[in-house]
Amino acid sequence: MSEAQIVQALQRVFLASTLGIWVVIFLARVWILVFAPVLAWVWAYGKPKEKHAVKEALWSLGLALLAGEILALFVLRVRPFLEVSNIITLIPPPLTSSFPSIHTAASMAMAAALYAGDKRLGQLGILIVIGVALGRVAAGVHYPSDILGGVLVGLASFAIVRLGHKALRKKTKD
Repeated sequence: MSEAQIVQALQRVFLASTLGIWVVIFLARVWILVFAPVLAWVWAYGKPKEKHAVKEALWSLGLALLAGEILALFVLRVRPFLEVSNIITLIPPPLTSSFPSIHTAASMAMAAALYAGDKRLGQLGILIVIGVALGRVAAGVHYPSDILGGVLVGLASFAIVRLGHKALRKKTKD
């Protein structure tokens, strides 16, 4: 099955009902915002290790957004709804290229940081990532490989932040 066929199959399922359309729009545009109250709650009530995860999540988020935007400038992949005639977009057309999914990169970066702080929080983060990824593909704005690229950018962003933070702590101890 080609990537375009996967997008088409998801659209056949979700576009069959008004509820399905609303679910896709919600997942593609709003679901990522669930991270804000989660991070705020952890910052307010979490243990020190979890609060540290919030800091790393925010730094990882920033790096993932920057890396994703730069990568998109070089890859310039056409979005599914622009390339395949029977794929439509259910959300306002994004202005950047399709690869990588920057929403997925941002979500994955935050989820990885949360997972490092607390596995249960990380599992919640992974559920958010899955919803964002599904919504972005079903909305016709990303191919599955764009999602994979976003996951990799998010994980790499978190790894860089984590390694940088460890290096800073080591330097301040010396």
